[in-house]
Amino acid sequence: MDFRLTEADEDILSLAKEVGEKVVAPWAERAEAGEHPVEAYEGLANAGLTGMVVPEEYDGPGCTYLQLSLVMETLGQYSPAIAEHLNMSNCNLILPILKFGTEEQKRKWLPRIANGDAYCAFALTEPNAGSDNSAMSTSAVRDGDDYILNGQKCFISGAEYANLIMLFAVTSPKDAPKKEITAFILERDENTTGYTVGSPEKTMGMNGADANDIFLDDLRIPAANILGKPGDGFKAAMCGLNPGRTALSSEAIGVAQRAIDLTVEYAKTRKMFGKTLAAFQNTQFVLAECQTQIDAARLLVRNACVMLDQGQDAAMLCSEAKWFATETANQVVYRCMQLWGGYGYSKEYPLEQMYRDLRIFTIFEGATEVQKHTIARFMGLR
Repeated sequence: MDFRLTEADEDILSLAKEVGEKVVAPWAERAEAGEHPVEAYEGLANAGLTGMVVPEEYDGPGCTYLQLSLVMETLGQYSPAIAEHLNMSNCNLILPILKFGTEEQKRKWLPRIANGDAYCAFALTEPNAGSDNSAMSTSAVRDGDDYILNGQKCFISGAEYANLIMLFAVTSPKDAPKKEITAFILERDENTTGYTVGSPEKTMGMNGADANDIFLDDLRIPAANILGKPGDGFKAAMCGLNPGRTALSSEAIGVAQRAIDLTVEYAKTRKMFGKTLAAFQNTQFVLAECQTQIDAARLLVRNACVMLDQGQDAAMLCSEAKWFATETANQVVYRCMQLWGGYGYSKEYPLEQMYRDLRIFTIFEGATEVQKHTIARFMGLR
């Protein structure tokens, strides 16, 4: 498969580097300090990055998932926490709306995502339903032209600021032989009641990409806001998770590539036993192995993106990319950090934050173990 970048790809890449330097970099330290990067998100929207893959017929730029991958990898080098805000809109909502939404829903919601007016969230995970979504307990009961939702979601990125939220709830009776999960789109504004956001989780990394609980207490959503039909929720969720996995993988690759680049420069100047760290064969071999591993991960991710762009079933490849790229990125940063010695462990230098930020990438959007299980099922192992 030919992965040489086209002129359009190169233009997107140049834009991403410019946005990274002018928009993301100035906000990186503020996000790490815990400040929500509202202005940075506005900058991403103004650059046309919040809804890159919205088709032109719905007022979007019509970019490819490969181009989105280029942007996520680039911005991940500046701040994966800020880059993560692009994942919610470009991946978790757009493809499900395109595949399951009515024409009216597409024309209502996709232009808002494309122009940045919609701040998106994807509310799937619950305290007792993470990897096992069949254990979901949030309920939705029909009441005239509406559904009334009750339950709790957790670890929801962007929950506090989101105004367009994909919510998943059980619409089948409690005694039904099979649980029916349905996807709803909540259009949240100042008049919305029954939607309460808990305090941000105190996490080891990814500061600036808050994850909160959501408490639903008789939240009313019009039946017209169901995506697809009742029972299509799991398919809609998986539809959004596949491109999300390639986007997250691209972020992780960006972080790891920056770790390698910084370590190469550090090794050239750090003196030990009368010569530079770069002169030692161990240093050369470690960094050569790291670069090769990241290049392999990048190719796997791009292959999955091309499959998505061709409209093919890329679920297996997306799972392969997710587990390999994120686990590899974690290993690479670990090894680079080791070469920095005590400085790598110090908050005065960037490796420490990279190490903390990357840890979550092997967990969210489907943990490594879930990806391996998915791959095995595609191989016919059941």
